[in-house]
Amino acid sequence: MIDRRELIQRAAMLLGGAVSSSATLGVLSGCVSAPPAAAGAPPRFFTASEAAAVEIISEQILPRTNTPGAIDVGVPAFIDRMMADFYQEGEQTILRAGLARVEADARAAHGTGFVALASEQQIAQMQVYDREAYERTQLPVATPPAPAHFFRMLKELTTLGFFTSETGASQFLRYVSVPGPLQSDVPYSSIGRAWAT
Repeated sequence: MIDRRELIQRAAMLLGGAVSSSATLGVLSGCVSAPPAAAGAPPRFFTASEAAAVEIISEQILPRTNTPGAIDVGVPAFIDRMMADFYQEGEQTILRAGLARVEADARAAHGTGFVALASEQQIAQMQVYDREAYERTQLPVATPPAPAHFFRMLKELTTLGFFTSETGASQFLRYVSVPGPLQSDVPYSSIGRAWAT
């Protein structure tokens, strides 16, 4: 059986480090991914153009293959809820500035917005940000610490969103439904003692 704390630990291992306190708070507070509801529901935190970029980025990080991808399990909506409800203003500012940079970089390099780029161009652009985020983690510890890189935040939220979904938890992690199957007539001798309620 896997609980939320173990999920956070596994996500941290996948990301190669610790999960941010805001992400930890969100997951421990019960924020999980769910399949997308009615199409066209407006985002709570992101603008429409930011939401479109987050959707593409999350799907490029965890694309649909023979299993569902990030969009299929509701990761973009999860990221929106996490940013709206659990992330601090400074973190929100970093992510918004990062998404503005994604758009500006796409326009400077290709003359069009990020969402309109070919998949290979989107991936190449994301690889630049991924290298930057990785290099930032390799810097000596500074006082005060350097702010998080926006792409690291997006990878963290995409990973957490995917693995808190029913698909991620049941197909990729060892999952046992709690409380489990009903055993209505269990002999006292097999339990050995009574449970307090």
